[in-house]
Amino acid sequence: MAAAVPILFAFGVGGKILKSIWDDALEEELKREREYREALEQHMRDLGIDPAEPKISDEDIEEAKRDINYDTRPDIANIAVAGNVNAGKSSLLNAIRNLKEGDTDWAPTGSSEVTRQRHRYPDPAHKCVWYDLPGAGTQSVTAYGYYYSQKLFAYDKVILVHETTLTESDIRLLQVCEYFKQPCIVVRTKSDMHINNYQEEKEWDWAQARDLFLSEVRQDIACFRERAKASQARFVPDFIDFVVSRSGIRGFVQNKRSPKEVDEARFFEELEKKKIMS
Repeated sequence: MAAAVPILFAFGVGGKILKSIWDDALEEELKREREYREALEQHMRDLGIDPAEPKISDEDIEEAKRDINYDTRPDIANIAVAGNVNAGKSSLLNAIRNLKEGDTDWAPTGSSEVTRQRHRYPDPAHKCVWYDLPGAGTQSVTAYGYYYSQKLFAYDKVILVHETTLTESDIRLLQVCEYFKQPCIVVRTKSDMHINNYQEEKEWDWAQARDLFLSEVRQDIACFRERAKASQARFVPDFIDFVVSRSGIRGFVQNKRSPKEVDEARFFEELEKKKIMS
C-alpha cells in the first residue's frame, strides 16, 4: 500500500503539469485568435469596411442592379471594368468589341478623355454588357468606398485593368473583391509598349525583351503575395495577372493571331469560364 503513495503523488503532480501546459497552449491559441481578429478588423477599417456592419444587404444589391440597368437575361454577363485613371480600360473595351474611333459605342480614349461616369456597352457578340467605370486610385476614397459607390457588388464579375505594377489602390480593391467573394479578372495592358521599350533599351530581340518583361510581372505578383501573407489579416486574393495589349486583343477578336500575343487567348478563356460560373 505504501508503494502506491508515490505513484498517486506522481500522478497528481503530473496532472498539474499537464493542466498547466494545456492552459498555456489554450491561452496562446486565444491570444493568436484575438490578434488575428484585431488585425482583420484594423485591415477592414483601412479598406473602408465597417467591422460592425461588414455585409451588403440583398436590398442594396437589388437597388444597385436597377441603378446600373443590369441585364437580367440568364445568358448575359454584366461585367464592370475598373482600374486607375489612364490604365487603358476604354482602349481594352474597344479592342474586345473590335471598334475603332467613329464607330457606334466606341469608348473615348486618351489622357484627356477621362471616364467620369459609368458607361454601359451591350456586346451581343460576347453575350455580355460592359460597364466602363470612372478611375479608382483617389487617396480620399477608400477601396470599399470606390467598391460601394461604383456598385461593383451588383455585377457578375469585375475586370481590374492596370498598366504597370499593381498599385496600392489596385491591391486594396482586389482585397475588397476577395472579402465579398466578387469574381475578379486582373489584366495588365499595354504589354507591347513595355516590351518594345525593353527592346530599344537593351538592344535585344523581341523574345528576349518579352521574357524580361514577363519575369518582372511574375516578380511583381510574387512580391504582392509575400506582402499579403506577411499581414496578420491574410487577405490573399488568388488571381492570374493576364498580360495583354490592345493590338493583341484586336488581332485575337479578328482571328488574325499574332506571334507576339502573350496572354490574350488565356484571357478570353478565363472570361468564358467566369461567364459560365456566374
